[in-house]
This record gives sequence, C-alpha cells and structure tokens, in this order.
Amino acid sequence: MNAHMKNTKADLAVTDTAYRVTANELRAFVERIERLDAEKKDIADQAKEVFAEAKGRGYDTKCLRKVIALRKRQPDDIAEEEAVLAMYREALNV
Repeated sequence: MNAHMKNTKADLAVTDTAYRVTANELRAFVERIERLDAEKKDIADQAKEVFAEAKGRGYDTKCLRKVIALRKRQPDDIAEEEAVLAMYREALNV
C-alpha cells in the first residue's frame, strides 16, 4: 500500500481478517507437521523394538537392514551393482 494513503476501518478489517486466516492456516500446517513428526518417531521406536527382538532371536540386524534396503530397489539396479562389485573384487583379489 502507499505510505501516504490513510487506511479506512474497512481496509484495516480486511487486512486483519486476511492475517487471521493466514495465521490460522499456517498454524494448521505446523500442527499437522508436528503430528506427523510424532507419528514418525513412534514408528521409528517400533522399528527399533522389532530389530531388538530379531537380534534377541539371533538374527544379524546389519544384514536385515541390507535385505530391507535391497527389497526397496529394482532388481535390475541390484544386478548391475552386484556385477560391478564382482568386477572390482576380482580386480583387487578380494
């Protein structure tokens, strides 16, 4: 707005209403994100418990994590990585 213009009561009311609507919307977004973060933490805690249970049953959790990561990937990507790894290992006699 022009600094030289005087705001009417109606102008101020519109500005105030717009500010409240924006603040309420912003607050709603923040609260949703906070709830999701709390849910994410709960899920992470549950995953830790499952890994601890698997470890208690004798499973190697490091390998479990690798298997889980592999299951998220495409088979072609895995095969390509394994082929490159085999080539490197052969070159280095590992």
